[in-house]
Amino acid sequence: LRECPHYGEDGVLLEIFERIDPGKTPLCIEFGESRVLGTTTRAFRIRHAPQAIYFTGDYNLRSFILNCIDIFKVSFVEKNLKYLKFFLNMPFKFFVTEENIIQILNKKISKSTRINILTVDIDSYDYYLIRKLLANKFMPDIFIVEYNPSFGLDLKVTYPNKLTTNFKNKRMYGASYQLLQELFNQYDYKLCFVSGFCNLFFVHNKYAHQFSAINIEDEITDTDEKIINYIQKYCQNGFIPSWFQDPKLDGSDIKQLDQF
Repeated sequence: LRECPHYGEDGVLLEIFERIDPGKTPLCIEFGESRVLGTTTRAFRIRHAPQAIYFTGDYNLRSFILNCIDIFKVSFVEKNLKYLKFFLNMPFKFFVTEENIIQILNKKISKSTRINILTVDIDSYDYYLIRKLLANKFMPDIFIVEYNPSFGLDLKVTYPNKLTTNFKNKRMYGASYQLLQELFNQYDYKLCFVSGFCNLFFVHNKYAHQFSAINIEDEITDTDEKIINYIQKYCQNGFIPSWFQDPKLDGSDIKQLDQF
């Protein structure tokens, strides 16, 4: 499927929910998403028409119009008016922090509500939001988180938990694989898919037996050669990560990160 820049992801999600029954009332929650049909989760939304809750730091009139067009387009292409329900699930602008994330989610759903997919992609202090969600028992079937391959496999580091941080190098974002892997291990999740230089898919252990183990050393795109190879194989024509042309990180960059 080619619905999103890393288009292997939407096909992977369809396969995952062939193995895991999403239930009668599917639910997606996304932090950092401004498209009503999503990117990574687009194919899942089109197939299962889930309820969705989107948090975005930037949402304007242009985004609203594009979302309206998207909804009408998919309704026409699929010849099904059920997709009009997405007008009730529009993204909303909300600046999420570790301090307010649980309060705002509790207003939207109860902790007993089953969440099929929860994604966090805000390109900064994602780790702290993820940790807060897991500690407060927001535990979806599939948790999708962005990782930063520029941090390598051995470091346990993350973007600082500060609102005022502003790095010039675009490679300074998110959290390292090792730090995220350690966190999810604590909460009974298993890594089931790696999307090149982008996302880690963690499946809850109650479903983990249905998926093969992942060798991160085979999957991580931590060199230019691996990145280019991944782009050529799996990404839409012309897609380049926004950080690809920025300098490689050195010791002085790493010292500015939060280290564990």
